[in-house]
Amino acid sequence: MARILRGGGGRGGATRLKLYLSLLWLARGRDDPVFAYPAQQLATLLGLPGPAGARRVQDALQWLEKEDFVALDRRPGDATRVHLLDDAGAGRRYQSPGPLAKPAHKRSAKEREQHFYVQLEAKFWTEGWVAELSGAAVAMYLAALHEQRGRTDQSIWISPRVGRERYDLSDETRNKGLRELVGHDLLHLERRAVPQTSFSEAYRARNAYRVAAEGFGITSRGRRVDHDLFDFA
Repeated sequence: MARILRGGGGRGGATRLKLYLSLLWLARGRDDPVFAYPAQQLATLLGLPGPAGARRVQDALQWLEKEDFVALDRRPGDATRVHLLDDAGAGRRYQSPGPLAKPAHKRSAKEREQHFYVQLEAKFWTEGWVAELSGAAVAMYLAALHEQRGRTDQSIWISPRVGRERYDLSDETRNKGLRELVGHDLLHLERRAVPQTSFSEAYRARNAYRVAAEGFGITSRGRRVDHDLFDFA
């Protein structure tokens, strides 16, 4: 995630991250997915208008190809075919993570953890959040889902150290993303006391967060997507 967001000196990182997440979403339940959507159609999905939006998508696809997240089959006069590859950017064939993450007697806990995944609701796209949120906010929302691990009753604390060491995100990205998510009510902010080690220690508190149970159910100010353009089944 951080590699996609930062690649190329940070230019276009939000478009690359949103585009790759969109390809993963369109690929749900499919092994070896191949897409032939025109760049303008993908730009519409991301809320990027006009020819400039299509160029940004094309630039993002070229970067993703160079970094082995996708393979492109360019066909003159027709839409480029996009072959989705493994989300580790290792150039391997894409495999749907669902079956790989399930407990199995032939699969170790470490192997299952390698394929652990979180899910974004379809409303992230259909209600325009993909256009509304910055790359930093999208990254921190994914981090929050990963920290919460599906436990909706649990508050999380993503410290600066955790942001840097576990998610390889700068303090600036962490702070910007968290502030934006709280402002949109996608994360609920709570103040939690830090346990004291002695009676003489001054009271301290830290910010804790809870992923909003309603998810992306609140309509964003972004551009909503025409359901006729994509298969949202």
